[in-house]
Amino acid sequence: MLAAGHGERLGLGPKALIRVGDRPLLLHVLDSMATNASVNTVVVTAPDDMVADFQELADSINPAVLIRVTPGGATRQDSGHAGVAALPPEVDCVAVTDVARPFTPPGTIDRLLEDLRTAARDARPGLGPCGIVPALPLVDSVHLRGEGPLLKKPFDRSLLRAAQTPQLFHRRCLAAAYEAAAKDGAACTDDAGMISRFGGAVATSPGDAANFKITYEYDLALAEAFHAHAAKALVERGAGT
Repeated sequence: MLAAGHGERLGLGPKALIRVGDRPLLLHVLDSMATNASVNTVVVTAPDDMVADFQELADSINPAVLIRVTPGGATRQDSGHAGVAALPPEVDCVAVTDVARPFTPPGTIDRLLEDLRTAARDARPGLGPCGIVPALPLVDSVHLRGEGPLLKKPFDRSLLRAAQTPQLFHRRCLAAAYEAAAKDGAACTDDAGMISRFGGAVATSPGDAANFKITYEYDLALAEAFHAHAAKALVERGAGT
């Protein structure tokens, strides 16, 4: 789990410690990871000076899986590289997610793993994907940017997808891509793009609109409203049983 960022765009300190529904985002995401039978280890990348604090917070929920907190890096990519290196050697598939996505649906990683296996079975020999990501079609009109405030012609949005996390990869493919990016000086916005840049294939699986990312204050307000709605629905379902 990538949680080493300082949340500059949101401006409220480390994003992992921002509270939604009176719980820090870190615990929301750990809860979502625990809903997957295939997950046995979670590595959390943290700011260098907050490793012990993050570990204490993670341990406070008596997790059913091993949680390791390790120092992250200067960039998202560096943190991902550090997180993969901190995994036990026997782990062969890695799901990379962001602490800014607290509402990942239960069982998402289990579903991605099954979809990746299906994609590998259906692929031609030697051409199986390195990984798989949840993705959504775009609903807004998309335009190319022109000079200054001007727009160029519209772009066909049916060709585009918005990639979410968790993104699931074969460890050897992901580790090799991190090494290649470090040598090349490449800066990619997500791991799927990094894998593709260095020749790997990435499959897609249906994303979920509820799995949105908290980046700006508006997103935080939306997260509070979504959490309150989900909590109310859970109480109502319990009252109806």
